[in-house]
Amino acid sequence: MSYALYQDPMQGQPMVIPKDSGIGVQLTPEHWSLYDPVLLRHMLATMNTLRNLFHVYLCWRQIRLCTTYDEPPPELANVMSIEQFETAKIEEMYTAEYKMVEYIFDAILSCMELYFCILPAIWRLIINTYSIVDDLIWQSIAFVAAFSGYMVLRRLPEILYSRFFLAPWYDPRQEKSLPLVGLLCSFPLLFVILQLGLVPLTAIFLEIEKTGKTWFWLWIWSLLILLSAIALIAFCVFGLPLLGAKVKDPAAVADLQHILKDVLKTFGFRPESIHIVRTFHSMSATAYVWGCCFYKRVYIMKTLIFNQGKPASELLHPDEVGKGLQNNQLVAYIAHEMCHWRQVHVLQAFIVIHTTLLIYFLIFGTVYRQTVLYEASGFHPIYFPPIVGYWLVYKYVMPLYLTITNWINLYFLRYLKYAADKKTWEMGYGPVFVDALVKLFGDNPTYPYVDKLYLMWHRYRPTTLMRIRRIKRLERKSKLTTSSTV
Repeated sequence: MSYALYQDPMQGQPMVIPKDSGIGVQLTPEHWSLYDPVLLRHMLATMNTLRNLFHVYLCWRQIRLCTTYDEPPPELANVMSIEQFETAKIEEMYTAEYKMVEYIFDAILSCMELYFCILPAIWRLIINTYSIVDDLIWQSIAFVAAFSGYMVLRRLPEILYSRFFLAPWYDPRQEKSLPLVGLLCSFPLLFVILQLGLVPLTAIFLEIEKTGKTWFWLWIWSLLILLSAIALIAFCVFGLPLLGAKVKDPAAVADLQHILKDVLKTFGFRPESIHIVRTFHSMSATAYVWGCCFYKRVYIMKTLIFNQGKPASELLHPDEVGKGLQNNQLVAYIAHEMCHWRQVHVLQAFIVIHTTLLIYFLIFGTVYRQTVLYEASGFHPIYFPPIVGYWLVYKYVMPLYLTITNWINLYFLRYLKYAADKKTWEMGYGPVFVDALVKLFGDNPTYPYVDKLYLMWHRYRPTTLMRIRRIKRLERKSKLTTSSTV
């Protein structure tokens, strides 16, 4: 049996595509080879399931770690009460368990997509609906629109599980949880937001593929490098236009210039390079050091300054009183950010991330053209839409590579943070910088402990406690070295 995929109004010749869905729900392979779609389906489902189970294990380790501590560590006991510690522990356990549920449901639904041929069913629905459209790009855009709706519904089980089971368990009063009606009403909004992002990206992606042909993945990688480089340059030149606006307060800027004059001179920055930024929304208190040659800038979030730089007589919100760093702590913190700048950490991270991304696109561009991959998901071997291959490669082929490269990238980012901490300590700011870390942690306390394996795949920066203990180990090692020399 066959059916007309679409009718060409000019020629009146229908495109005939077999109606069956390839291997369907067949479970027994005919050949023990990866070129057999049934065996490949089993392999893809196994890879995805093992990857998800691995992350479930990591989340379980973090939850188990949370249950072993009943009070904050000694290094943070002065700025974190028992009540704050218990609240942070509950939030951390909830977050880890919610991630665990996400991985479990994703493993189940991913296997269902393969074995019940859900993607071919969505594609046939699109073709039947837009049967008069003789253009693969428009058909692909329609598929992405329908697929994004499916992805929204795909998250419904884990969200409902969280609403009815996790939230009551961790917060029986559910004072901050969204009502169920409001939660369900947010799904159409999420669907619309996905349309606004995915539809134009799909059109651009397919046009690049059509133009670049075999090497289209290199075009996309080059485009990503160009866009990220432009973003970095714009960030250096214009600051943070999307996050906040520069504070026009000459007196506050002059005070900072006086406070930071020594550290600015050490790193070759001019006093005029300091800018105070007031953010449009709540974000962590931090600072950024950017620039090259004669164009250097130091952007300091207003929340990083003690009492936001306001005099004691000026009214402050109760939650803002006492927050931020004292002058000596601020100097140490800015010195730390300048160590990042001097050691060119942004450029190093840029190179590492885009190198792993290049390898990713190389594998992607090779694999997504393999017809057996589409057959394994239920498509017929004589017709397979490339737009579906993007999801198949990302979801089922790349988990192993992403697991490895995510560890590499996150390890490298944490290493850069440790390197800047060490350089700050070598400059003599070690004790004061530790005080700054403790103060910022006390302003916005989080759960201080993290499992080492969980950290490797789920955190791009070390915890405050890890950084403090590492700096103190440097101090002890230095004292031992000095005493042994004497």
